[in-house]
Amino acid sequence: MLELPIGREGAGAPEWLRADVPLRVVIAFDQLTDDEKGAVLGALRVLQRAGLQGASAPLGMQRLAGSDPLYSFRAAPDVQMIVRAEQNAPVEIVDIVRPAALRNFAHAAG
Repeated sequence: MLELPIGREGAGAPEWLRADVPLRVVIAFDQLTDDEKGAVLGALRVLQRAGLQGASAPLGMQRLAGSDPLYSFRAAPDVQMIVRAEQNAPVEIVDIVRPAALRNFAHAAG
């Protein structure tokens, strides 16, 4: 279980998002800089407040090809988030990756 502070700015004590998050996401989050962690938490705040429909435009979310409802967006210049999101369901963080890593995978596959 991962707990992330997602309190609204200006609020007193932060609210906590409790979510089952894959270990790879926890490890990736721990490797981010403080600014990048802040950007990830900010993106999660947007998703929490606005939901999938409302967060799509502000976050620049793009649906990934395939049958799974997977979306990708940049939380920071060097941080790409992949989430599973369906209407009226909690958002699941699938992975946090560096765009350079994605380019390396694409190059290796091609």
